[in-house]
Amino acid sequence: MSAPASAKPQAGTLTPEQLDLVLRHVPVDVSFADEHGTLLYWHGGIFADCDAAFVGRHMNDCHAPKSRATIDRMEAAFRDGSRDEAVFWHPEDDGRLYLYRYSAVRDADGAYRGLLETVQDITDVVGLEGERLELDW
Repeated sequence: MSAPASAKPQAGTLTPEQLDLVLRHVPVDVSFADEHGTLLYWHGGIFADCDAAFVGRHMNDCHAPKSRATIDRMEAAFRDGSRDEAVFWHPEDDGRLYLYRYSAVRDADGAYRGLLETVQDITDVVGLEGERLELDW
């Protein structure tokens, strides 16, 4: 098991407004369910068809029935500490390739505090080669 994210160096603080702005500008979509599996937050285009009524309900309620067994396995492994991350990718109906990363969120003592889901459109980055170190626009 890796060190909890809270154990990593941190500097400064953000107001709730600044944190909201940061989350809205990070190029990933985000959802978070607490240690009980209750969905507390989501933001991003991939969640456009989600109903706000799912906030406050178990995260299984907002996933297709065929995904629920996988979610339950992830949550159990995150909770017992045997895993900290699960990664999936697949093309969506729009032809874009999306990376789904599920991460265990742990407090400073390593206790499981929830599940963070990030979704990133990686279509334009999967074929990158070499490097770009100069601003080219």
